[in-house]
Order: sequence, then C-alpha cells, then structure tokens
Amino acid sequence: MAEVGVLRGKLSDYLLRRAPGLHLTMVDNWLTTDQQPEAYRATRDDHALHTDAARVERHKRDARAVADRYRGQAEIVEGWSAKVAARFPDRHFDAVFLDADHSEAGVRADITAWLPKVKMGGWIGGHDIDNEDPRFDFSGVRRAVDAHFSAVDLGDNFTWFARVE
Repeated sequence: MAEVGVLRGKLSDYLLRRAPGLHLTMVDNWLTTDQQPEAYRATRDDHALHTDAARVERHKRDARAVADRYRGQAEIVEGWSAKVAARFPDRHFDAVFLDADHSEAGVRADITAWLPKVKMGGWIGGHDIDNEDPRFDFSGVRRAVDAHFSAVDLGDNFTWFARVE
C-alpha cells in the first residue's frame, strides 16, 4: 500500500499496527509553504501553510520514527507525489490512499499518477472529500474525484474509495 501525504505518520502507524504483514510506502514532500503550489496554499490546508522549517522537520522526524518502528514493513519516499509514483511499475500496489495536495489540480494530478499503480481489484481512495469545514476550501477534492470516477464509496472522516477495475 502507498499512503501519499503522510505528515507525522499517524495514519501510517494506525495501519501498520492493525495490519500485520502490510508493506507501506509512505510518501510526502515535507515542504514549507513557500515551496508548496499556490493552488494548494489557496485551500488553506494547515499542511500547506507551514512556515516554520523546524516544525516541518519535526513532522518528518515523527514519520521516520514510525517507519523505523516498522522496519521492513514501512519505507519513506520523500518527494513530489507524481514523481514518486513514476518510480513504481504499473499495478504495483493493492491500495493507494491520497491525502496530500487538496486542491483540485493536486488531487487530479495524484489520481492520474497513482491510479495506474493500483492492481486490478485494488483500491484507491483519499481524504477530505465533502469536508465543508469553513477554515478550508477542499471543494476541489470532490470535483477531482468526480472527474475520474462515476461513483465512489464514502467512509468515515471524509474518506472516499474506488475499486480499480
């Protein structure tokens, strides 16, 4: 499985604790706001607005600690989502979870890059679909998902999932 948008590795830790034998590729760019795309900053996502480089480094260190705790099951790949996806062969992952750039352009790019990497019968999903928290503008997540899929299953905490067929 690949988790794209790891931040501190909380979801990674949750998944690895509950799924013995899972191999998780943890992908993030861990960049400060001045290095994030303008469209992502415009969503007002907290993670796109980190100005403190030391804080970003702490997040990366926390994620590395999770990967270290699950040595042999977890690997961290730092970089831009689409470039990281290109490193893997098509149909490589059983599942991919997208929780990185929440702009419409970012989610579209992530789906385009990662969908071919999911095995037939596998799952692709993500976070913050239909999240109407007024602090953020995550409306682009729904538009991007709808552009790629005719239907998705919705889960808890604003998650979405689509079976790859």
